[in-house]
Amino acid sequence: MLALALSLVATHASAQLLNNLSIGSPKALGLANAVTADPPGIDSIHFNPAGLVRIQGRQANLKFLIANVEIDSKFGDPTLPTDVYDFPFDPGNPSPSPISDKQLYYNLTQHCQDDYPISDPADIDAVAQAHDLCWGVDPVANSTSTTGSPVLMVPLMGLQESPILLLPMGGMAFEGPSGDWAFGSAVYVPEGIGYTRDIDSGGSYQGHQVGLTRLTYFSPTVALRITEKLSAGVGITLSYHGLGIKTNFRASGLTLGYLRNLNSIPDSPLPAIDLGPYDNVGLLTMEMEDLFSVGFNFGLLWETNDWLTLGFSYRSESVADLKGDYSMEYTESFIHTMEGLREGGLDSVLAILDGGRVNATAVEKGTVKTEYIVPQSVAFGASVQLMPNLKVNLDAKWIEYSRWDELSFSFSQNNDFLTLASVINTLAGLNYADPDELRLPRKYEDTWSWAIGAEYQWNDNVVLRAGYEPRSSAIPDDRADLLFPIGDAELFTAGIGWQYDRITRVEAAVGYLYSHTKTDACESLNANSCREGDVVYNPYYATPFENEVNAYLVAISIDRKF
Repeated sequence: MLALALSLVATHASAQLLNNLSIGSPKALGLANAVTADPPGIDSIHFNPAGLVRIQGRQANLKFLIANVEIDSKFGDPTLPTDVYDFPFDPGNPSPSPISDKQLYYNLTQHCQDDYPISDPADIDAVAQAHDLCWGVDPVANSTSTTGSPVLMVPLMGLQESPILLLPMGGMAFEGPSGDWAFGSAVYVPEGIGYTRDIDSGGSYQGHQVGLTRLTYFSPTVALRITEKLSAGVGITLSYHGLGIKTNFRASGLTLGYLRNLNSIPDSPLPAIDLGPYDNVGLLTMEMEDLFSVGFNFGLLWETNDWLTLGFSYRSESVADLKGDYSMEYTESFIHTMEGLREGGLDSVLAILDGGRVNATAVEKGTVKTEYIVPQSVAFGASVQLMPNLKVNLDAKWIEYSRWDELSFSFSQNNDFLTLASVINTLAGLNYADPDELRLPRKYEDTWSWAIGAEYQWNDNVVLRAGYEPRSSAIPDDRADLLFPIGDAELFTAGIGWQYDRITRVEAAVGYLYSHTKTDACESLNANSCREGDVVYNPYYATPFENEVNAYLVAISIDRKF
């Protein structure tokens, strides 16, 4: 069951990432997570530990979350580079200034000059055509990419494909003999992601397979009734945290960047150029885990009178020190380019530019580590009994996603791509790579959001629920990408609760989440930047793109006293 519980909910996110969506509580989902002042039974352990004091007797909970998520990405035409010369154009000047990117690449690529000769340098149209043919067409342009089957990050097994997204979870809680306190623990997934894209699609440059699992396997929590109306609760969470990424790697500005650098070195012997502007560099695979990530939850519940209850909850920041293995499988064109650098002795020049000696091997392997921060969060809630049969819940939540400034991966050895990227970054005045370290800037922002839910007591045994949550994005427009494809999103939910008999209760809920983002060319520094030398990580140079996410969630639970 623990292995099955590693199924991850859908897409990696950003409109608060996937905060609360993978918990699988039907009551919380049915009320759009507006439950801080109306905690849902054993799931109070996550939403507001003080609510655990409402448990009566001994109670067990088994629940299932089923999800279907579709992420559709669409790319437009690159707006750069353009083939622009000095004006007026002088065909007798072999080095016009500023020289266009396409002309520079043509001048330094011998096979292009052989395949697409320019017979008349004064014929600007013919020159432009030769440059265009040499440069080539971005295969990502005007294409689409859709996610396929889910992938799981399974403890000690790494990335595993799964035919269905199914999350079984559960827990137990016990009322103290005096009735003034309760204790419980639950197994649940506070954060999850799992998707695949076709390896040949444009989206695979920011995630062919991505799996993120935070599985809380032990959450001892105690709640205490301080006064007749005020309760408090606190719990410790012990979690497994796993991150797996398999992605194609390319940088549309890589070839140009390093050619410019080599061109600036006096009398440097140029190697054979085999790497085109849109060529794939290789396939990067990283699988990392931390079996023991610790955090804590705290909550207060104040039942002010018969019609108003107020709630507060705090979830601490948790740090996962992820460690594991990696491999980088390079393409032939990249290997040949590295061989040319090494054979020409240019890698010794790269070393003084914050680079190093190149390996020029087909596969590089070793260990990798990173620090993953689960940010702290605060929630305030009110539950108002408007009529005898109608209750309305309101929540406001804050999450410190600004802690996601960057993701930094440290490797056990130098890697050729990072060696080259480090040199380009240095000459461009950037600092996103070293030969043994990859730094992916995130620059996320703290978020405030709200949610509303309504609960109607249909009769003594049946309760109906509905909710709405507009989820504010943690990702600013200039940091949008395909790795975390959700911007501002809307969550619509509905649910039902059925008291089957004196000791058994059945709950169910459905949810629909929608998000659409559009990123213009050169707008995102995390995906399609037009900055010279920005190769970490910028696979869609000057290419506009859109992301659309449709997520469907179903949660079912059975609570039984024993």
